[in-house]
Amino acid sequence: MINFFTQYIQTKNMSNIKYSFTSLLLFIMAVVQAQTSATVTIDVSKKMAIVSPMLHGIFFEEISHAGEGGLYAELIQNRGFEEANIPSGMTLVNDFIVPPQTPGFTLPNNEVSDWKMPWGIKTEYPAWSYKANDNAVLQVSRTTESPLNAATPHSLQVDISKADNYNKVDIINEGFWGINVVKGDDYLLNFYFHSNNYSGNISAQLLAADGKVLASHIFSSANNNEWKKYSAVLHATATDSKAKFVLSFNNTGTIWLDFVSLFPAKTFKNRANGLRQDLAQYIADLKPAFIRWPGGCFVEGITIQSAPDWKQTIGPVEQRTETYSPWGYYTSNGFGYHEYLQFCEDIGAAALYVFNAGVSCEYRSGTYATDDSLQPYIQSALDAIEYAIAPVTSKWGKLRAANGHPKPFPLKYVEVGNEQSGPRYAERYNKFYDAIKTKYPQVIIIASMGIGDVNEFTTKQMQHIDYVDEHAYKAAGWAFTHYDHFDKYPRDKWKMYVGEYATNAGVGNGDMEASLSDAVYMMAMEKNSDLVKMSSYAPLLVNDNDVDWPVNLIHFDNAKSFARISYYAIKMFNENKPTYNLTTSVKILQQESKQPQFSGGIGLATWDTKTAYKDIEVIKDEKTIFNSDFIHDLKNWEMLRGQWQASDSALSQTALGAQTFAMLKNKNFDTYTLKLKAKKLEGYNAFIIPFAVKDSNTFYRAHIGAWVNKIAVFEKVTNGDDVSNISSAVNLPDTIQPGRWYDIELQVGVDTVKCYLNGKLLMSYTEPDKFFAISGKDETSGDIIVKMVNAYNNEMPVQIDFKNIVSLQPNAEIVTLSAPHLTDENSFQQPTQYVPEKKSIYLNSKNPAFKIKPYSINVLRIKYRR
Repeated sequence: MINFFTQYIQTKNMSNIKYSFTSLLLFIMAVVQAQTSATVTIDVSKKMAIVSPMLHGIFFEEISHAGEGGLYAELIQNRGFEEANIPSGMTLVNDFIVPPQTPGFTLPNNEVSDWKMPWGIKTEYPAWSYKANDNAVLQVSRTTESPLNAATPHSLQVDISKADNYNKVDIINEGFWGINVVKGDDYLLNFYFHSNNYSGNISAQLLAADGKVLASHIFSSANNNEWKKYSAVLHATATDSKAKFVLSFNNTGTIWLDFVSLFPAKTFKNRANGLRQDLAQYIADLKPAFIRWPGGCFVEGITIQSAPDWKQTIGPVEQRTETYSPWGYYTSNGFGYHEYLQFCEDIGAAALYVFNAGVSCEYRSGTYATDDSLQPYIQSALDAIEYAIAPVTSKWGKLRAANGHPKPFPLKYVEVGNEQSGPRYAERYNKFYDAIKTKYPQVIIIASMGIGDVNEFTTKQMQHIDYVDEHAYKAAGWAFTHYDHFDKYPRDKWKMYVGEYATNAGVGNGDMEASLSDAVYMMAMEKNSDLVKMSSYAPLLVNDNDVDWPVNLIHFDNAKSFARISYYAIKMFNENKPTYNLTTSVKILQQESKQPQFSGGIGLATWDTKTAYKDIEVIKDEKTIFNSDFIHDLKNWEMLRGQWQASDSALSQTALGAQTFAMLKNKNFDTYTLKLKAKKLEGYNAFIIPFAVKDSNTFYRAHIGAWVNKIAVFEKVTNGDDVSNISSAVNLPDTIQPGRWYDIELQVGVDTVKCYLNGKLLMSYTEPDKFFAISGKDETSGDIIVKMVNAYNNEMPVQIDFKNIVSLQPNAEIVTLSAPHLTDENSFQQPTQYVPEKKSIYLNSKNPAFKIKPYSINVLRIKYRR
């Protein structure tokens, strides 16, 4: 410790200050008592696992309008007039779409799922409207008469009467929550039109929200009996993010419209049918090693009939059928299989294509193709691989060339289904594996493991495994308490792809606390890169007008975008991957007088349960400092949520419902014992005891009888209803019985809380260490790369103790990503408020000492000589 502070003083150039031994000792003691510190030991002679160059990729799924109205740059919603169609395999019943009543793939005893989905579409032509100006008259309908082609069987029929230059009719598209029009930019318009008796003009306009014309073009004397494509460039003279598109007609007659498309001329790499520049650039700037596509739940479909078919997503865009996303909207498939492969090539990423395994989403209908009808799905997967990488002499390679790309695409991986698991899935996987490896032995095949960890329930029936796909949606802090998660897996059976990960509970819509956990999770993967070869955060994109998932990486609306702090953490780590890991250990020296971690009030709560509580007692230093009296002092309690009622010396929750809560007012405790009695009256769960209550929306709690009266767990609550598990769940010894009083005791220590039920220890939780470090060597630059996360709320004095080096070069570089508060995050208003900051630091020793910011993610690059 003395060495650490001697070096720290030297770095501050304090040689001109005279310290007496006594004053120096007092200084050291004060700092020790005030701060936690850490020593990171790195042995540069001990080479560990090679770090996978494919470690960081991305996963793109059509969720939250990530593609349609997002990455895919089309500005017209429902361009083919097909979005009122009931999805394949579904039936409309009382405003719900209902799947076939057939057994689910994984349901026991051939049970039938009762899942159904609300159908909110109330018009035949969503996103379209019409207007008759002045004396004009029109009737609008969606028709299948004389379709443009089989992929778009419906068109919009408009019957116009009493129209002229002063009495026009307008057909209007709202875009995706408005159309973003930028002054000086061009917009490429295409639509199909035919009429037997219309001989007027067609005016195409982009109008601002206030009706101002932003861009326009007139097609003169439109009159053609057969379908004809009309095209124009609309040049914007002003800006409006909430514009709308209008086609106006100035004569009488019956007209038909179909496939109305509007694109910004500026797309990513200026490709036709291209991608929105800012969103595509965010992705490209991550330098992902691969792109996983198209799902996710999207690849499964809500029924097996509605699952996407890659063959319907290639070729001319007007000849592609739409796909209904399980997230509740149609995608045009304009960003199809070919565009996906092209995007991979454009940004230097390998392709990871996920195909349907003959099973729809098991969290929806779970309908599936029977085992004896699986061959078409296997053949479809083989055909998709052939389209991507086979020679132009093959059937599908020839079509790829005809679509403008004779050279093979960078398809390297395929995945068999999404989030399927169990023996029945394993049997299907084996069939896909054998068929693909026979024809394409170089393709790496990834096996689904369901929605959680790798499990023998699935793997033991698989004959061959290249990679397994683990999905990890975790609560804030989980990465801290499970830093050794990947250490425990075997190394001789398979390699791992973490296909979907995110800290998405207890963090609102994402914040610095989530990013700290994400960073530690990434460090756990990197230090286990002999096992974990690939990873991708999920979800990638969210249109803030249609949020289907609570925490996402990149936010956007139709005009603006920003990346969360976690985006920059991934970018930092990907840009600073070492060639291999070095042996690294961390020793944390805690404060001598550590501050209590669970200071705050206490409360009572329930979830879907009627419960009574009584005889509440708080004890500190063997003295009772609070006793409940619900008969005479009910005013001490604030009844915040639910229906609380005092009777017979108990306080009872008399209603079912989530997140009921009563809080003791104006009382705060730090280390203490809380005793009480609890009785379940009726309902699904049992008891919830809040502690460390900061306010009505922020506290910890012991949940006894969670998961329908099966387990106990410590939880953290933020934002009132954002609940995350902070401890591992433990099974109850017995289910909580109604009508019986139970004794509950919480022993709240400095950093540990223990929960007892009827005198027996039920569970405990200790606040984890919150400083982590790993290191490796980059053989290209010769640098040692040290990654450090400080999740404490104070600066962390850090000393790095290098083993087996002669000296360090004095000039080093550190990149830091930090925020003042755990709840901080980037936003539309301040999109780059929290981004990495790079600076040079001077090292005057081979065991350098410095301070790391609170709530920070850091990458240190050092050159050395052995």
